[in-house]
Amino acid sequence: MKKIEEQLESIEEVLSLVIRKNASIENLIQTAAESQNKTLADTLIELKKDLNQISSQHLKTYRSQIQQAIVSVPKASEVKHHHHFDLRSKGFIISAAALLLTTAISIAVAISNYRESNRLQESGLKFRIARQLSPALIAEVDSIYYKNPDRAELETLKREAHELTVKEAEAQLMDRRIEVKAAENILKQLKTE
Repeated sequence: MKKIEEQLESIEEVLSLVIRKNASIENLIQTAAESQNKTLADTLIELKKDLNQISSQHLKTYRSQIQQAIVSVPKASEVKHHHHFDLRSKGFIISAAALLLTTAISIAVAISNYRESNRLQESGLKFRIARQLSPALIAEVDSIYYKNPDRAELETLKREAHELTVKEAEAQLMDRRIEVKAAENILKQLKTE
């Protein structure tokens, strides 16, 4: 038992020694951290002071440079408006007028071509319809035209003139018939009186 007690005492001594050393280590760590924190805080304060001094110096130099640039800029720049016609502008005006005239003529030709194209499309459609309705007549017309185009044109002009004469004669005949009926009515009225 003595042995156990001795061992316990030695363990207690070791423990108390470890506790004292641990406490002293904690004190050392705390003092080192405090001194390090103080050193870091002092360094940070010094850096802020240096930064403020440096930035204020840079700001002062930048400000002085900007003020010098502002002073060197002229207060008001004078602009002269000079509008007139001279020999150089005459060529420009003539060129512009020529371009405008060319554009107007081009537009007129384009409109004319568009109308002619529409007219030819209509004629082509009419011819195709006539070909469907009377293939024999169209075949005869084609053969006349391809044999002698000048003769075909002359023949067409003769037939158109003949057709026009016939229509005028029919119109005159209708006018005469109306006149005859009017005369007959007048005659009947005269006889009945």
